[in-house]
Amino acid sequence: MTKVADRLFRFRGLLATLVSRELKARYRGSVLGFFWSLVTPLLLLGVYTFVFSVVFKPRFPGSDPYVLFLMTGLFPWTWVATSLMEGTNSLTANAGLIRKAVFPAEVLPMVSVLSNLVHFLFAIPILVGGLILGRSLGYPVGGWEAILFPAIVALQLPALGGLTLGLSALNVHFKDVKDIVGNLLALLFYLTPIIYPLGFLKGYKPLLWAIEWLNPFTPFARAYQAVLFHGALPGAQIWIQMVSWAAVLWLVGCWLFGRLSDSLVEAV
Repeated sequence: MTKVADRLFRFRGLLATLVSRELKARYRGSVLGFFWSLVTPLLLLGVYTFVFSVVFKPRFPGSDPYVLFLMTGLFPWTWVATSLMEGTNSLTANAGLIRKAVFPAEVLPMVSVLSNLVHFLFAIPILVGGLILGRSLGYPVGGWEAILFPAIVALQLPALGGLTLGLSALNVHFKDVKDIVGNLLALLFYLTPIIYPLGFLKGYKPLLWAIEWLNPFTPFARAYQAVLFHGALPGAQIWIQMVSWAAVLWLVGCWLFGRLSDSLVEAV
């Protein structure tokens, strides 16, 4: 398990180079280039503002303005979903690199996680601007608790990284994994308190609420909503859950990747 972490640290320069190349390649040939990282969340915020302020008007206690409540959970989830989809297929898509004996395969899934982390961080100023605007309009959103945002990201990173590493290795041996991941992510989105607050399902769908409670990304969504939207400190239980999931997913993912790494070249 420590072998994967050691190799990632040893090849951190290569990792940084590949992340930079991935970011540049994504916007190569576009007029706005990296500005799309700001324009995209801004457009998304505008679309959701129109949809949920004019077309639909959801009402959940403590979630006004709803569009800002939605975005504080949706932006982190986009990081999760995109990283898992791209990272799961990263080894198969780069089979030529995997066949080179000196190339550290662990780097490829982490490139997906880190490059999408950069896009997530680019979206945060747009969200903060929306929260400031909401506060100026009289909504009790945001607060000094936002300084804890980096700590939440620091805990989600190993959780997401470990899961991506494990799934990428499994996908090399079982090509159905990427399709299963795609479908599970669609389901998991609705079982994570993003479009509704935690506890919404408890009253009439207790089984779904139990699944939601056991969802590894539930405490992270709640933490982001607490520090960015509600202006509140996440409770001790949320911190314990985040630390626990970060440790478990990182250790299991690294163990699984290490267990399957010797047969990657033959299976890819």
